[in-house]
Amino acid sequence: MNFEKMTEEQILQRLLEADALPERTVVIPRLDIPVTLTGLTGKQVFSIRERCTERKERRGHVTERLDEEQFNVALIAAATVKPDWGNQKLINKYNTSGPEEVIKRVLLAGELSALSNAALDLSGFNVSLEDVKN
Repeated sequence: MNFEKMTEEQILQRLLEADALPERTVVIPRLDIPVTLTGLTGKQVFSIRERCTERKERRGHVTERLDEEQFNVALIAAATVKPDWGNQKLINKYNTSGPEEVIKRVLLAGELSALSNAALDLSGFNVSLEDVKN
């Protein structure tokens, strides 16, 4: 489509249809299971980032540190459509308090990283925007 010639109405229509989030199924080879992920909105990702950021104040200076492990696990939990990491059988088996703890106990570090990267990709991160030529 020629983007320079899009009307305001066409742009508005696309924005009104923007609530459909992308989904993708990835396979964890070690477990031989599919995991279906969905994209997250900016509000969801930034809320997770805020929750996973530790702040310390020392002599009037505030430092922030993102807990990457917690952030990755929270992203996976929020983006997963299937399986249900909060299933009571999993919680009982791994003796955890909730889905995020199940994810930490079941998945290996590389699997956590791969799934969180897939969730971020679906959420529009790691995507370059193209400039419209004048």
